[in-house]
Amino acid sequence: MNKTSATAALAAALLLASAAPALAAAPASAPAASAPAAERESGLKTVYGWARKSGNSAMIVTPHRVRRYGHGEGENGGWYIGSRKGAPVRIDYTEGLDFRQVNKKCGRPPAGHPYDTRSRYELGTRRCDPIHLYDRLRKGRIPVKVVYDPAGPMAVKVHELVLP
Repeated sequence: MNKTSATAALAAALLLASAAPALAAAPASAPAASAPAAERESGLKTVYGWARKSGNSAMIVTPHRVRRYGHGEGENGGWYIGSRKGAPVRIDYTEGLDFRQVNKKCGRPPAGHPYDTRSRYELGTRRCDPIHLYDRLRKGRIPVKVVYDPAGPMAVKVHELVLP
């Protein structure tokens, strides 16, 4: 065993030893493994579905089952929004919200495929202000991925989904 592999093995053992108490103390209602690590550690939840306006600074998100499509070469990707998954959730949002949409001009509905401001995960990447989210919700419902703090519930991130 050389010095480099011994050091790597020792580092892995220390990492496992330090993570063991945290894993034992994890709550039973921890978010799914598909959520990013930062969201799991901070107690944030993620919901996919349709959002509609509820007052001046809140939205009601109706959770749905979603799946991505079109990951092959030359295909336009997006999200299929399937059947309803649970009870609607009222989520507030404030000036600190990170809102991303798929259109180049904030506050306007998407123009159609191919979207210019989308990530490889088919989420909106154009950074917009919370007032633009309000404008979009005022005109009708929009497909979203919302990361929120369930204590409030207060939205942290809202990404518009790319639809077919």
